[in-house]
Amino acid sequence: MSVLLSIIVIVLLSMIAIAYGQGENEQQQWPQLERLTDVSMPNEEKLQAVLKDEKTRARLNKKKKSKEDLKEYREGYQKNQFNQWISDRLSLHRRAYDTREVQCLHEKYLPINILPSVSVVIIFHNEARSTLLRTVWSVLDRSPPSLIKEILLVDDFSDMPHLGYMLEEEVASIPKTRLLRLNERSGLIRAKVVGAEVAQGEALVFLDSHCECNDGWLEPLLDRIKRNRKTVAMPIIDAIEFETWEHRTGLLERGVFDWTLTFNWKMLTEEDNKRQGRTRSIDPFMSPAMAGGLFAIDKHYFFEVGAYDMGMETWGGENIEMSIRVWTCGGRIEAIPCSHVAHVFRKKTPYKFNTEDPQVTIARNLNRVAEVWMDNYKNIYYAIKKNRKYGFGDVSERRQFRKENKCKSFRWYLTHIFYDLYLPHDIQVVGGGSFPSLSCPQDRRPYWKR
Repeated sequence: MSVLLSIIVIVLLSMIAIAYGQGENEQQQWPQLERLTDVSMPNEEKLQAVLKDEKTRARLNKKKKSKEDLKEYREGYQKNQFNQWISDRLSLHRRAYDTREVQCLHEKYLPINILPSVSVVIIFHNEARSTLLRTVWSVLDRSPPSLIKEILLVDDFSDMPHLGYMLEEEVASIPKTRLLRLNERSGLIRAKVVGAEVAQGEALVFLDSHCECNDGWLEPLLDRIKRNRKTVAMPIIDAIEFETWEHRTGLLERGVFDWTLTFNWKMLTEEDNKRQGRTRSIDPFMSPAMAGGLFAIDKHYFFEVGAYDMGMETWGGENIEMSIRVWTCGGRIEAIPCSHVAHVFRKKTPYKFNTEDPQVTIARNLNRVAEVWMDNYKNIYYAIKKNRKYGFGDVSERRQFRKENKCKSFRWYLTHIFYDLYLPHDIQVVGGGSFPSLSCPQDRRPYWKR
């Protein structure tokens, strides 16, 4: 009887693992777990470095600027939409406070010697020197050296003087770092694919060119990928305030979007924790979508799951497309609370698009998402966004990819992954017969509970 009970328990646990999208790797027997190494742990020397750098930052913020300073300050904003004047005066190795929960310091992971090697891919276009190189040094300073195969800087046809020969000389002196220049403006989407194609690591970590990694950021990401190669692992994104350069701790939030396919963040709730079986605040959690700038993924799986839609232009919407694609085609997206990377958030982008009107580019990109992945639900998007007139180009290749890989429906995605994307009300939807629940405008429950 006890043997039969044990078999039943094993079967039930296997069913739960499958329900949560865990791959075959999860069933392997792993070596004994290990604590983080010294490079990823806090110590007195690091604390003193933080205090010193914070003192410098505070002094710069209080300093009365001369005419030359003001000129430089305004020019920096015009080029980057952030306070480049301060960034240029902070150390390229500057430290910020450790934003991890204390529990993370006691967490154990798979041994470093079995974690995948990493190519950190950083795409840049007319980035400020200080933010670009600080991103690079934060990776090198706060990662176990054996895990970093390379840092690949992909220059998307920059034309600012400081990113020419001077950058080549600097990069030549930085360990494990190489520079790849594109001979035409390709846009973030295509530049990422180019970088991934030439990357030599077993895993890819994509970072924006204005980030600062915190201690212990890498091991938790790679641990999840090693356990399940179909996991896309995201760090918690701390904010670097674009004026004062202050670090602000990121919150535990799921990546989401609305019916206009606009990305946003939503606080993790108790209901989310119950659905996912989370018992600790440091446990990884599923996210319906990702912001797209900062994530880790197995290199082979990146291409296996379709990389990016090369019919999209520049940037905009590629994160939504990848989010739906990963989930419906058998992968999963997780946010990892013990991994923190800070990112400069600004009010608007300084980058130019290939088209005269960036909104047209983004509209066409989003239309491609709707046409390939949203089935009849695309009509809700079109009814709200009014983007149909911009077209979407040839999507036959992406539709064929979806068919060949037997990817699940958008309805499945709403039911099992994005369970709190509520159907809108008071809109006229073409083909609305597919959505009878729209006739209940005051009912805000998910459609499958009505």
